[in-house]
Amino acid sequence: MKIGRPELLRASGEAEYRAAVEWSGGAGLLWYRLPAEYGDLLSDRSDAPLVALLIPAMHAGEDIEVEGPVSARLFYNLNGGYQAVLRSLMPFLRRVAIRAAGIAAAGPRASGVATAFSGGIDSFCVLADHHHARPPEGFRLTHLLFSNTAFRGEAGERLFRERYESLRRHAARTGLPFVPVNSNVAEFYRKGLGNLLTHTQRNVSVGHLLQHGIGRFLYASGFTYADVHVRPTHSMAYADAVTLPLLSTDGLDAVSAGGEYTRVEKTLKVAELPDTWTALTVCAGSAGAGNCSTCWKCLRTLLTLDVGGVLDRYAAVFDLAAYRRRRNAYIGKVWSSRDPLHREIVQLARQRNYRVPASSQIYRWLWLPLNRLNERALRRGHDRPAWLRAARRLDRALSG
Repeated sequence: MKIGRPELLRASGEAEYRAAVEWSGGAGLLWYRLPAEYGDLLSDRSDAPLVALLIPAMHAGEDIEVEGPVSARLFYNLNGGYQAVLRSLMPFLRRVAIRAAGIAAAGPRASGVATAFSGGIDSFCVLADHHHARPPEGFRLTHLLFSNTAFRGEAGERLFRERYESLRRHAARTGLPFVPVNSNVAEFYRKGLGNLLTHTQRNVSVGHLLQHGIGRFLYASGFTYADVHVRPTHSMAYADAVTLPLLSTDGLDAVSAGGEYTRVEKTLKVAELPDTWTALTVCAGSAGAGNCSTCWKCLRTLLTLDVGGVLDRYAAVFDLAAYRRRRNAYIGKVWSSRDPLHREIVQLARQRNYRVPASSQIYRWLWLPLNRLNERALRRGHDRPAWLRAARRLDRALSG
């Protein structure tokens, strides 16, 4: 794989960073675009495309030749220990050699501090600690980002813009710039490299893209430190506390933020922020902006809010009736699971003496064998096998 020297362009109110890419399957352009008013944040280094394309290159088993300058620390880490970590997470990847035309010397780190803002539990928790609270100097947020590193094609770009617009009013309440960064990063990820498995690296590439103005990138943790591991997985987030330092440079400090909290603790912390009562967006199932209230992420959040006694605060952003129709079956699913995020909810329920409906015990035994099969597949780092589609059909049948 060859990554060309980056070009920085401005036209039609947009600033664009792009690099030509050649690989065994063809050639194309990797690009990132943002409003021209934020164009001064763009770096002229090749760090961003190298970070974005390392996993696809390892998946294809292609060495990488970079024609632009690469930060010395990043070049060292990505050519060495970082690939070993990636192969522990995704054993099907192959080690590749990275060559760069120029190694960029360390320069002064920019003063900007950014985080991705999706309106979800993790990102609101980062806001609570690094904007609403009093963090140390150098850790107080100066920018919020909303990046498209997961959506493909025209439909994906439309969804990206719809979700950005739905969050913009709420982000404005912080007084911080809310920077939309569109890209075609997802086009370079083949089947088997889904967003859940690779999202950290995709999104950190945006931090490197903006390192002319952003010197610290706070990446919201998905799991508590107690659950961190480096072994085959279905979610790269399990290893963020390990991978982010290896993705840092002298110019960009990528930091895992929020790992000191469990997901339950985050959710209840966020529920004390009134702004979230009309802005919380966690959905993994909606085809547009907002929450469907019935996908796995919506149900997990709603059950936590329910057990925590604060569910009604979120009537403006969730369909609580739809949740309540599915609650008993979903409780059975959670109580039969060994997923660490589900076990946290069970523990909270015991602490709060939450009354579990009798029918949920029946659902629990129906779910138990399918949950075990599902967990076995995920521990091996694979997507759910086709035969586990039965679990989805059962979920729909039980949930009504």
